Amino acid sequence: MPVGTHPNVTLTLSDGLRVRIRPVTRADRDLLAKGFHSLSEASRNQRFFTPIAQLSGSQLTYLTDIDHIDHFAWGIETEEGIGVGVARYVRTGPDIAEAAFTLADDFQGRGLGWTMLRALALVAADHDLERFEMTMLADNAAMTRLARKAGARFEAPSDGTIRAELDLDPAIWSDLTQATALRDLAAEAVGAADRRGTAALSD
Repeated sequence: MPVGTHPNVTLTLSDGLRVRIRPVTRADRDLLAKGFHSLSEASRNQRFFTPIAQLSGSQLTYLTDIDHIDHFAWGIETEEGIGVGVARYVRTGPDIAEAAFTLADDFQGRGLGWTMLRALALVAADHDLERFEMTMLADNAAMTRLARKAGARFEAPSDGTIRAELDLDPAIWSDLTQATALRDLAAEAVGAADRRGTAALSD
């Protein structure tokens, strides 16, 4: 389902590309599956650390049926409705979460990853998270540059992967345009998830 059918925020990147961003919902299963198929084998491997051909039903449920507090994800599309990326965190401790980013091959190298990270960090901090941990393949130069730009600390490579830890300093998202609108979208997603949970309990 295109992002445009749901409340979203339009952001303009430094090269003029306009993208729409909103929280991922259960209605995005088909869109997520389609976006996964459009990724190159290298991009799939960088995200999941293993060459998989498609996402299973249980994986799609896990990635879309989320509470938007301990597990949050932004979905990003072009104005034409082409899915281009997902930025996600999953809480792993009281104040830390694992962050991961998926970006379509044709849209890499345009500054979108930096926008995704800042928008994700903004929401995470609002939910009392203080740090992101990020694990990436050792040869994932783009992700390494992104983490380094944000001020992450790196551990030595191990078994072909690198782990980085990033403090969620407000300076990361201080110049993010439409931060208030993004916060409002994230809060609305939490409310919708709460209403779904209440409805399920009453059934």
